[in-house]
Amino acid sequence: MTDATTSIGIFDSAGYTRSVLDLTMRLAEVIFAAGAGAEDATAAMEAITRAYGLKGTEANITHTIITLTHEDPGTHESITRSRNVKYRSLNYGKLTATSALIVELLDQPMDVPDARKALATIVSSKPQVPALYRRLGWSLVGVGAAVLIGGGPVVLVAAFVATFFIDMITNALDRRQAPLFYQNVVGGAIGPIVAAVVALIDPTANPSLVVIATIIMLLAGVTTFGAVHDTLSGFYLTGTARLMEALLITGGLVTGVAGASLLLARFGLQLTVDAKLTPTLANLPTLLAASVVIVVGFGLAVQVPWRAFWVICVLGAGAEFLYLAAASAGFGLVWSSGASAMGVGLAAAVAARIVRTPPLVIVVTSLVPLVPGLILFRGLLELSDGEINGLLSLLTAGAVAVALAAGAILSQYIVQFVWGPARRLQRRFVGPLMALPVRLSRSPGKRI
Repeated sequence: MTDATTSIGIFDSAGYTRSVLDLTMRLAEVIFAAGAGAEDATAAMEAITRAYGLKGTEANITHTIITLTHEDPGTHESITRSRNVKYRSLNYGKLTATSALIVELLDQPMDVPDARKALATIVSSKPQVPALYRRLGWSLVGVGAAVLIGGGPVVLVAAFVATFFIDMITNALDRRQAPLFYQNVVGGAIGPIVAAVVALIDPTANPSLVVIATIIMLLAGVTTFGAVHDTLSGFYLTGTARLMEALLITGGLVTGVAGASLLLARFGLQLTVDAKLTPTLANLPTLLAASVVIVVGFGLAVQVPWRAFWVICVLGAGAEFLYLAAASAGFGLVWSSGASAMGVGLAAAVAARIVRTPPLVIVVTSLVPLVPGLILFRGLLELSDGEINGLLSLLTAGAVAVALAAGAILSQYIVQFVWGPARRLQRRFVGPLMALPVRLSRSPGKRI
């Protein structure tokens, strides 16, 4: 009778372990696919399994594979589960809701079936806004970018139309499983084509501004932030893979823009960049308003929770102001971008607690106006003219993108190092948690 009871207990324990591992990986998959870094997903998995009584669990993420292993301390038998992250897309609404569920499970673990139902509800819930409004959000990013670089009424309308069709066409290609590179080739080619139409409608307008606006819109969703975060956090394989993905997207964009520009040059349309486009404090109100339009549009596109919209608007304008102030003081493009990102990151650490939203959502959205679309386009034109300075411009654009990510991550690291978000959870990790609500307190607690 005793042996039978023991056998049943072992069987139930193994079944319980498998169910917890499965739930944990599903939660990690959702936040990782929605934009969280590898460190956040790994930290969440190890915290959840501990909350459910499984000690000694090892979690690992390699860009597309999530692996979770638990070793029974009594029998030393291991149970391993893995999941393939098939599709990744920025969805900050789903990320925020899942992060809140993770925190709830850490505070008070519910039955595994109930937790799976709660997660299924989040995954299957309707988007915050319909697809049309998300597409209009991307169009607002293009309009705000056009204002940011000095575009007139015709350029604003053209930027709106171009970005609208870019999102529509790239989504159609994505549904047909076209490779990401070719999606961005097509998206990049649309800007110069619309610019040619602008040149015909209004010869006094600068059609190049339309191209720059579409570049900023396409670069807004690039995974540079995640690549830098993963690399600085010690997840080198995942960080390298994300960096390659970012380079692939940028390469497709460059190919599309350069190819369409060269083709239009055959028909007499030469795209140029006016050197006077460098933003200054002289037109500060216009630039701040444009920055707000960009972050609102991006917030709609990636479904930032409504309660956080006022925060991203304030910090988006603040990011532009800090950048302009630093640039006017002579700090250069790269250092000005990094300083602005640090300022936004510090403010986001406090704002995230107020609006109950992960810092990642606020930081990334607020920094979109600083995407180096103008520098990238200038580099393309210089290279097409055979100027070696074009390579320097492209490297500068990459340095600005890295500075934005590194500055924001450094600010979060400083904040979480000073106040300490549940240090027992993070003791084995290098960088800060960005996609999970954190307790900024030195007092111990279960919450992340």
